Amino acid sequence: MSLASHLSLCTTDEDKGKILHITDMHLFANQNDTLLGVNSDASFSTVIHEIKNRHRSIDSKAAVDSQKQFDLIIATGDFVQDGSQKGYERFAQKIVQFNTPCVWLAGNHDVYSSMQNIFNAYQLADNKVILFGQQWLIILLNSQVVGQAYGFLPPSELDLLQHTLNRYPERSALLFMHHHPITSGCHWLDEHALKNSADLSEIIQNNKQIKGIGWGHIHQQQDKMWHHCFAFSTPSTCVQFEPECHHFKLSNEDSPGWREIELSTQGTIESKVYRINNELFRPDMSQNGY
Repeated sequence: MSLASHLSLCTTDEDKGKILHITDMHLFANQNDTLLGVNSDASFSTVIHEIKNRHRSIDSKAAVDSQKQFDLIIATGDFVQDGSQKGYERFAQKIVQFNTPCVWLAGNHDVYSSMQNIFNAYQLADNKVILFGQQWLIILLNSQVVGQAYGFLPPSELDLLQHTLNRYPERSALLFMHHHPITSGCHWLDEHALKNSADLSEIIQNNKQIKGIGWGHIHQQQDKMWHHCFAFSTPSTCVQFEPECHHFKLSNEDSPGWREIELSTQGTIESKVYRINNELFRPDMSQNGY
């Protein structure tokens, strides 16, 4: 098979590359609409503002542009809640402010053709294979099943993964998708997980170069080990779901957030989740689903 076109990126640091992972924005056509009591446009804007502020505060060299603190942005789906083109446009307008390459995946709420057209217009790369610096290989896997909340990796995606690993055996690999391939600890969320995680598990076990795998979808943070690799989820930029619960429940404690990842030339991964102050974005705890 022919491999998907790849995007080659140099890192700004000789020893490590820096990635911003954001996910599950759930924007609407109307900026005033809310998801489960949270204005998702306002919370996303606040996340972007806080990311910029954090890097301004840690940057001791005023001459350095704080918007270039990342080598790559990875956005893993559910950009909009209502399928609206305006929602995709507002995401793109905010993310291009970083002046950083951004790659993306569709979530279960997304309309792929709409997002592809709009993101291409804003030069948000549609590449699913990224050669990151001299050491790393990043592969984005499309787990979207149109019309369904659960995920599935068709043979074409599994073939892409294995063929790409075979082509670049000297590189450490980091995978991303929208759906969670391992249990979240929430029964209601796990009904909407990746349905064929066993197929992915087999590939991971047989390819030690895979060092990590990340996803969104579950609106909560997880940091675990799956076989030999670091497996993690990143909080939504809007409403959060309560961890370790059987039925649907919102979290009144966890706030919108993002994850920053550093990949070293030695093949190691360091990452940390950051969150905004949650006082302005409390969800409607009376809701029992969405």
